[in-house]
Order: sequence, then C-alpha cells, then structure tokens
Amino acid sequence: MFLSRVELDARAAEHEEFWREVSSPYGSHQAIWKLLSRSADQKRDFLYRAEESSRQPTFLVLSAAPPAAHGNGMWRVESKEFAPALKEGQRLAFRLRASPVVRRGKRVPERKNRKVQRHDVVMDLAKRLESEGRPVPPEPVLVGEAGTAWLISQGERAGFKLATTTIEELADDGLFENRERPSLRVGGYRQHRILRRGEQPVRFSTLDFEGVLEVTNPAAFLARVAQGFGPQKAFGCGLMLLRRA
Repeated sequence: MFLSRVELDARAAEHEEFWREVSSPYGSHQAIWKLLSRSADQKRDFLYRAEESSRQPTFLVLSAAPPAAHGNGMWRVESKEFAPALKEGQRLAFRLRASPVVRRGKRVPERKNRKVQRHDVVMDLAKRLESEGRPVPPEPVLVGEAGTAWLISQGERAGFKLATTTIEELADDGLFENRERPSLRVGGYRQHRILRRGEQPVRFSTLDFEGVLEVTNPAAFLARVAQGFGPQKAFGCGLMLLRRA
C-alpha cells in the first residue's frame, strides 16, 4: 500500500473544467479515480480524504499502487510506502472522517419488501431515546455518544480499542474523583446530498473522529485500515490517518 498527498499544481488554475469537477464530493471522486485508474475494468483499490483546511484542493490517498502525476502538469504527487510494523499494545494517534451507520431490519425471503436499511447513528440514537421516553441531549452530546459507541464497535472487529485518559470530575456527593474516558473527540456532524446526473441523489452523514487508539491485533487492524471504515468510501469517507502517539 502507498499513502500519498495529491495536490493541484499551480498551473491547474488554467483548466476551468477541472475546477468545476473538483468543486463537489462526486467530482472529487471522479478526479481521484482518473488519477489512480490503470485499466477500464479496474475495481476501486483506494481510499481518499479531502483536506478542507488546504488553500487548494488537496487529497490524502491510500492505494494499492502509487498515483502517477499526469503529464499535463495538473497534479503534484508525493507518495510513501505504507507498511508500518505495528505491535500489540502500541498506541497511535488517529484522524478519521467516516459515515457511521447502523443497520435496521431483517431480510425475509417470503417478503421482498422487507430489507436491511442503513440509518445515521446520530439520528438513530435520537429516535431510540424518544421511543423510550428518555430526554434527547443537545446535539454535541448526542454526536459524541453515538459516534463513540460506533467507533468502539468498529474496534472490536478491527483489532483496536480506544485508549483512555483519566479525568477529574465532581461526583454527586461533592467530592472529586478520577474517571476513565476514551481519548477521543467526535464532531463535524454533517448531512450531505450529492447530485448525480441522471440518477437519484446520494444522501449520507459524516462525523470527524480524532483521538488515540491501542492496537490489539496488528494484522487485523492493518487489514481494516486498508479496507476503510464505514460506507460512502467513494465520497471521501473511511480513511484512517495514523501517526505515532
């Protein structure tokens, strides 16, 4: 695998049609696909993330083969081999933009209209609390609870767990006590509606995660990082960026 930083070259501004293409999430997907495709029947073997803080369109890409910059000077590409030698118990800082969902429903062969559906984890939690007659917390709290639960469940299947940090809190009896909390920040809750020519719009939500994890199964973890987390990978979701903690 290769991790690459892909940026538009200064001369890209000369191509107005390209700026139109990368102005939307679907356009970004098309642009990255063109850069990484090697054959007409190739299946997607990459994940990417748009870096919104950059002044010009910039993508981080994890791919089976390194991107090759086009000869027209549109792209500037820097690639490094992604082959970390991880150990059980190792801590890593991470960033992840994902589209967390929960599946509801059950496939019943004799009832064709009954099928499993994906639900936004934030809205799913809010509806569940309402149905149980419990108060729905403010959105930041709701996002944090739903996102944390989703990522913990991902880790159970993907060879990692969230690292914890000790926080001093005031208990109900007025005494301070130390409590363990996941070393995680969840935010950036957004709902997207992507228009596609001649097709139904694609609707999904995203969350941004940042924190520290502990590797419990290095092989399983690296395999899942290469695969990506959650759906909507075509629209820049699922790439977990890692650094030494």
